[in-house]
Amino acid sequence: MAGISEITVIKRKVLKEVATLAWQGRIEEIDSLPRKLTNDGIKNYRCCEYKERAILTDRIKLAMGADLSDKARLSSLIQESESLNNQAQAQPMISIIEKACDHCPIEKIVVTNACRNCVAHNCLNACPRNAIEIVNNRAYINKELCVECGLCVKACRFGAILEIERPCTRACAVGAISPGENSTSKIDHEKCVECGACVVACPFGAISDRSEILQVIAFLKTGSFSTKALVAPSIAGQFGPMVNWPRLVSGLKKLGFSEVIPVALGADQVGKEESQELREKIKEGETLFNSCCPSFKNLIEKNFPSLATHLSTTKSPMLVTAEMVKKADPKAKTVFIGPCIAKKGEAKHAGVGLIDAVLTFEELAAILVAAEINLADCEPAVERITGGTPSASGVNFARSGGVMTAVTEEDGAAEIKKISASGIKDCMDLLKKVSKGIESYDFIEGMGCEGGCIGGPGTLVNTKVATRALRKTTENKGEDQFAS
Repeated sequence: MAGISEITVIKRKVLKEVATLAWQGRIEEIDSLPRKLTNDGIKNYRCCEYKERAILTDRIKLAMGADLSDKARLSSLIQESESLNNQAQAQPMISIIEKACDHCPIEKIVVTNACRNCVAHNCLNACPRNAIEIVNNRAYINKELCVECGLCVKACRFGAILEIERPCTRACAVGAISPGENSTSKIDHEKCVECGACVVACPFGAISDRSEILQVIAFLKTGSFSTKALVAPSIAGQFGPMVNWPRLVSGLKKLGFSEVIPVALGADQVGKEESQELREKIKEGETLFNSCCPSFKNLIEKNFPSLATHLSTTKSPMLVTAEMVKKADPKAKTVFIGPCIAKKGEAKHAGVGLIDAVLTFEELAAILVAAEINLADCEPAVERITGGTPSASGVNFARSGGVMTAVTEEDGAAEIKKISASGIKDCMDLLKKVSKGIESYDFIEGMGCEGGCIGGPGTLVNTKVATRALRKTTENKGEDQFAS
């Protein structure tokens, strides 16, 4: 498929195959899945099929929600993976498949063959540590003296000196990824904010998140309780232009969900509560940060603890919506469906007792394919949404700036000093200025993904397509998006 990397294709195929086995009641056949996948064509990326199968085995473990350190056969992990008390829940949501890691070079400054041994020798003159000399008519860097300042890179007129950084390290704005044993990358989970940027950045597919598709399928196939889908507003456009809310509801009900609730309802409530908090903070001369993005919240708590008191005390839209559902039906199972990996971590901590499982849009797509349900072919469902119809402001929580608009749209909004940042790097840069007193605001909206939730790592379409679909949803174009 044009525009989709082979890494994405492999990940989605693994998810689909695991979901299919579970949906068809053939999960005990999972030990043969790595061989099946290589026979189906996933075998030309490594030195041999055996290594590819070993990597695929680890990918399947993550798709099952299992811990990579567990060396048991895949079939032995089934009961543990389907269990609601899964021990792996205590494990980090993002893992590195060491067998798939390419051991990327860790020498940051490298002289290439483009070096011409020019007369100017700008690289030598720029180096503050005299770490560069000319050897065999070419610049040579003494690694014992080099401090990797990068001045030689900037000084070379030929661009012959490169500054190389691992894709995963470059993508991680909080410095949570570094070379581990045998030069494979490792994640410092004390620093990780679970934004998923490294998952998207790794060109070898060596970093991935654990899935809960087996748990969700178990919910859907158990008739002793109702299972309700809590769908994030960033769903707009994810399954194509033909899939509106009524068709989505129809397809999810066919899948086995008893009710489908838009999380934009919770977003409407969050907007009101944070707006009230903002008014109180302004009276006290303090700043308010939004609390709906778990990655942004993690960023503040782990890297700027002095600013943590400025975080809104309002729960995220996911948790607020789950509270509504659990209040009406305490025994119901709630499954949040969205674009976010960090929501999986939030569900395991702040969402205990409220959220029973989290699916990304990719994972939902895998289950739909396994059940042979095409949302575009579903007859639109005609039903009233419990809790009412969400507003455009609630739906707009999915994009960068949407929370800020909802919270500050009350009278006097023009007088409120506000700013929005998306992507962990931009959020980091902004928080550094705020923490040092260089800049100050009444309200700061931070989103861990560029563009907001519509740019999340678990999406099915690119941010531009999602943005257009979201705009169409909020503008309505004369139609109510949440009606048939």
